[in-house]
Amino acid sequence: MNVLEENLAEYKTDFPKSWSFLWSPEEAERISEEHKDQIHFLNKKGTEIVKEYLNSSKMLAYSTGTDWSPFTKGYFKTEKKFQITMDCDLEIKKWLYNLGIPFDKYVFVESDNSGQAIMLTWKMVIKYWEGMFWDTDLTIFDGSLNWALFYYHESQLFFGKDNVFDQEAEFEKNLEQNKLLNEIKSRIK
Repeated sequence: MNVLEENLAEYKTDFPKSWSFLWSPEEAERISEEHKDQIHFLNKKGTEIVKEYLNSSKMLAYSTGTDWSPFTKGYFKTEKKFQITMDCDLEIKKWLYNLGIPFDKYVFVESDNSGQAIMLTWKMVIKYWEGMFWDTDLTIFDGSLNWALFYYHESQLFFGKDNVFDQEAEFEKNLEQNKLLNEIKSRIK
């Protein structure tokens, strides 16, 4: 785990008593212990930290036009799209797998239908994709902010990777992130 993951582990909470990407609370309780060990809903403070961290990256900036993307123009070197259709379970799992993110890598979901941020392994994103990608826009990313997966509510996935290095912008981003990480550390003490 990196520093962000370690600090956010302090904000883990029980599975929500409302609907989430795991469907109803009753269905969520029935998932295996192995899966429960890899899925961590975050409390209100943890959710705020995840949102602040993502916002400080300046990664998201909705554009308009025929080449619409949720990412700030020029933020990533590479962007890919996937259109979710009926009966695409095998295709989407293969597409997510081929993004090259290790199964055991912890990632963050900005928030799901429960209103809480989630820290979970990439393997769980692939396993429970159907519950995540169906209703509300959401962003999945890791602590490096070197990639992101954005679900757009019209059944489209956008994946961006490899930040474009801009010295001034990178300095500002690092300054913001260091400030945020220091705030996280001070909250934990």
